Amino acid sequence: MKKHRNLPFFVPFAGCPFRCAFCDQERITGRCDPTPEEELSSLDRMLAICGDISDTENQIAFFGGSFTNLPRERMERLLRRANDWIDRGVAGSVRVSTRPDCIDRDVLALLRKYRVTDVELGVQSMDDRVLSASGRGHTADDTRRAASLLREEGFRFAGQMMLGLPSSTPASEIATAEEICALGASEARIYPTVVFAGTALYRETLAGRYVPLDDLTAAVRAANCMEIFLAHGVQVLKVGLQASEGLAGAPFGPRDGSIGELAAGMLYAKRAVEAVGTECLAGKRLTVFVPPKDLSKLTGHGGIAKEAIRDSLRPAELFIRTDASVRPFLPVCRVD
Repeated sequence: MKKHRNLPFFVPFAGCPFRCAFCDQERITGRCDPTPEEELSSLDRMLAICGDISDTENQIAFFGGSFTNLPRERMERLLRRANDWIDRGVAGSVRVSTRPDCIDRDVLALLRKYRVTDVELGVQSMDDRVLSASGRGHTADDTRRAASLLREEGFRFAGQMMLGLPSSTPASEIATAEEICALGASEARIYPTVVFAGTALYRETLAGRYVPLDDLTAAVRAANCMEIFLAHGVQVLKVGLQASEGLAGAPFGPRDGSIGELAAGMLYAKRAVEAVGTECLAGKRLTVFVPPKDLSKLTGHGGIAKEAIRDSLRPAELFIRTDASVRPFLPVCRVD
């Protein structure tokens, strides 16, 4: 099978009717007011350098704003150019990201015309208290309605959710992940809230009215949501922002660009502890086997995930080993 690869093109703030409390898309994705010529030229340059695609199934992806709320002329201009590149064989389809309240049947008919197959919904939370406190400007019912339309019209959709938003709790985040699965998502992204200077959330943080998550807390909460998605066969595309997405300039919140790796390690640790159960490991040696590609998830970040296993089970010795027969996120534990 060919590997899937997104060819991302960012349209920061474009189409967004609200400025959410946490949002600083211009810092994350760059200039937000290009001319039509500049925008198409940038799209062409990005697609022209996509490289050898012989072993890759490329998908042109419009991220960063509420794509389906763009002026129709701009939306069609971008989609037409994307389709020109599809006709050249550079990609096979298009994906867009948008808000749940910017989906209707007319928009979906337009997307289908231009070979859009996947829509990423900025769900963020399914708790209306959290949505209101974050200034989202839409409700959980808007997400339910959008997801229903996408299913009816034959689109795949991904649910993007955030952790640590104002008024959010671990329980509300778990409920959000569960409902994203129930709504029929095939993919998900998990974003711990990062506080960027100049945002409303930054001012709330300085005033002491908002307390950002630290890296470890964010990783544990992400791991809990990852486990739900995995149990429902929903692919987790990403946990956290890329290191290049303005994280260096964010003064508060989980700013580690590899937070996803730490979250995966914490999920491995949780499942290793559950696999051992209540067995007393005093004076015993515990060996945890993981797939070779996942070794760093337990041993990286200063071994935080490995230490979580040690703290919970207290073995005399703890080793992390690789075994190609072990399935992802199902560690095998041996006690000697």
